[in-house]
Amino acid sequence: MNLQAITLGYAVPAEDFDTTIHSVFRSAVNLKLEGDWQLITLVASFDADLPHGIRVDTPEGFTFEHLQVGAAATCRNSVVRFQGSSIEVDLKNARRWDFDLSTCNFDATNPQVGEALHTVWRALNERQLEYGAEMIGANLLHPQDVAGSVAQRQLANGIAQLLTATADYNLSLNTAVSLLIGLGQGVTPTGDDLLVGYITGLRCRIGNDARRKEFVSNLGKELIDLGENTTDISRSFLFHAALGHVSSRLAALADAICMGMDSSGLLEIANAAMSVGHTSGMDTVTGLLLGLAAWDRHLLN
Repeated sequence: MNLQAITLGYAVPAEDFDTTIHSVFRSAVNLKLEGDWQLITLVASFDADLPHGIRVDTPEGFTFEHLQVGAAATCRNSVVRFQGSSIEVDLKNARRWDFDLSTCNFDATNPQVGEALHTVWRALNERQLEYGAEMIGANLLHPQDVAGSVAQRQLANGIAQLLTATADYNLSLNTAVSLLIGLGQGVTPTGDDLLVGYITGLRCRIGNDARRKEFVSNLGKELIDLGENTTDISRSFLFHAALGHVSSRLAALADAICMGMDSSGLLEIANAAMSVGHTSGMDTVTGLLLGLAAWDRHLLN
């Protein structure tokens, strides 16, 4: 079966490469680059574009689940082949995809932008309550009131410390970030998803402020340095977010909020971002909104 790649993330090698199949899911397969921890992720056509992703034009009902973890996968002359499988993925006509977050400028003084933030914040909290999610965004603003598991309290404490560090431009972030890295269940733990969204939101607040730029740069370094303390899959998302590269769904939502988009189109984009995984999308959007409001926390009241 020959499949055509639609898009290639900026981190997909331009030359031939060798990998091992790291993990397999219904609509995605992760390939570990030879001699490196970094992953290349193939995803089905209906999934988001990823910084380290190859989005493939998959037929209806297609699944990657027959591929074997540990098997070799190679790319030669822009064609990816899998050991023990007849599938080939042709990269030749795929377009390079990336989103420049520096074009997103969150203006806290613009009423339309503030309303867009509020609209998504309300929708997020309603969705989290409806799904019975372990983490509710609004609760993170009042960590002293958070009950439940040790992990829930640790999440609230970590976010509280990170918000304080951000407000104070305190570059001693080890405690806050180390509390969150790898915290939670799943292939992308909740704490990691929050951090991916959070640094994305902060990046939209830099503008021409050198102090904010330095803070975000240092936070990114912490995410990269501490990324080895979580799963390989989550580490990849943290690494690329630290460098300013995120999924197309998260980027689209950040852009829509910064433009002050009206609620109908905005909620469609927000729902797409929140629908990723079981709660991963909601967790990442929570981080995004907290990051956007980190220097103006009253915007979420």
